[in-house]
Amino acid sequence: MFTSLFAGLTLQRLLARVIVLMTAIPVHEAAHAWAADKMGDPTARYYKRISLNPLDHIDPIGAVMILLFGFGFARPVPVNSMHFRDRDKGIIVTSLAGPFSNVLMALVCLVVTKLLLLAYYATGLNALAGVFGVFSYMVSVNLSLAVFNLIPLPPLDGYHAICPLLPRELYWKIQPYEQQMLWLIIILIGLGAFDGIIGFFVALLYRVIDAMTFFLG
Repeated sequence: MFTSLFAGLTLQRLLARVIVLMTAIPVHEAAHAWAADKMGDPTARYYKRISLNPLDHIDPIGAVMILLFGFGFARPVPVNSMHFRDRDKGIIVTSLAGPFSNVLMALVCLVVTKLLLLAYYATGLNALAGVFGVFSYMVSVNLSLAVFNLIPLPPLDGYHAICPLLPRELYWKIQPYEQQMLWLIIILIGLGAFDGIIGFFVALLYRVIDAMTFFLG
């Protein structure tokens, strides 16, 4: 599902990816930065990363990958866990803030999608169908980003969330190789290695947010 979601490049999908790049990515990174600041680490605030300006977060290579292939990466938010008031809690909350923000974005996009569908049924305007397609795609992308980032592999958010549970010596052995592992994960995405698990949890999350918006039909 994850590979098929990002297969092909239509104008509609390209527009959706541009919107994701301008919204979901900066919201995700700003959520990390904001959470770290609230937990006691001012590093991200010092580097002006508590910002919704896409230019503060976009990595050029990662941005091009998002536009062309539907997946990529942003500049990591600098975090110094030694500043957290409660180190383990700070790491977990900061790590989970990004994926949680994508679920919220998916919820907002689903509300817009359902409103557009209702408007289309009421008016019959074909233009609404195209916009509906863009926001529907954004729901899937945001949920996919949330689930993917929660996979407990370095350097993803899910891995950092479980770091407090890892033996210190294991963490320090893995830490120098996190960026190399990112490229390995990107290759695995292209091969469809995560399709099954991501598809399952995206469908599960969709059912949850769909139930939350039951009042829209």
